[in-house]
Amino acid sequence: MPVEETQDKYCFRLGDLNVNQAEDGKKKRTFTGVAYSGEVITDHWYWDRIIFDLDSMKIKGRIPALLDHSPRQRAGVINEHSINHQQGLVVSGDLMSNEFGTEVAQDSDDGFPWQMSVRIEPSSVEEIQADASVTVNGKVHQGPITVFRGGRIREVSFCALGADDNTNAVAASHNPTQSSKEDTDVTELEQTKEALKKAETERDNAQAELKQFKAQKRAEDIAALEAELKTQFSADDKTAYTNMDDSVFAFTAKQLRQFSAGIQQQPPAGQHQQAPLANPAFAHLFTHQANAQSGTQPSGNQEHQLSAGAKAFAAQQKGK
Repeated sequence: MPVEETQDKYCFRLGDLNVNQAEDGKKKRTFTGVAYSGEVITDHWYWDRIIFDLDSMKIKGRIPALLDHSPRQRAGVINEHSINHQQGLVVSGDLMSNEFGTEVAQDSDDGFPWQMSVRIEPSSVEEIQADASVTVNGKVHQGPITVFRGGRIREVSFCALGADDNTNAVAASHNPTQSSKEDTDVTELEQTKEALKKAETERDNAQAELKQFKAQKRAEDIAALEAELKTQFSADDKTAYTNMDDSVFAFTAKQLRQFSAGIQQQPPAGQHQQAPLANPAFAHLFTHQANAQSGTQPSGNQEHQLSAGAKAFAAQQKGK
């Protein structure tokens, strides 16, 4: 089982909490809540029916109060707690003045019903079978049921849905007759939205990488063409060649190479020569203009004209 999933099976939604109103003269906002009532938790995604033994529960020092069980989202700290069979585990603490503590306070002031969730790790796990019973927290419970002994509270979290958004955990309930289907449906919807957002981000990143790769490849092809033709294209021509789609650039490069070869094969000046046969490839060099947006192709009746870059190249070669 992955480490993240192993940790998630120890996360439980255990109740609502109260963020106290701001008081004059007090800089910090406070909160209180029942972190665990001592009753059986039902319908947990991993443990099914589970109960924490309050008498062996361990809490040492101040406990972090996080947002959605994320160590990077520190919202406050648990300063005080009490444990008894009547109320269970009751905690109270201060909210921090950072963005996460402020978010919890502001949303609570606006009426948002924050829920409390805990991460509890037991020192031992006791499995009670269906034909047996066990006494925990002053009550007798019939199996099958799982008992956490020596449970250590690692942290308490403020949760919107009672479950870690990064897990498949289903919110647990203290009431065996209360359905958790609504919470489950909302959680699955949030997970679907998150997965879609992640897929869109990955797609955008892949497209950006492909665009960068194609731009680099085109620059290398233009540089190689300059070296092969022993010429230097102007900045405007380079821009034009860069904006061509692949098929138009391949056609243009081919025609430039053929045109260069035809000039180099001409005999020296003054030497009697027979009029060369017209190469059909030179008769219609570049009707493809360097405009990647147009996407038009020449028709059979249009006169094929040299592009500005081809004309400049031809003039340069003739002047040598």
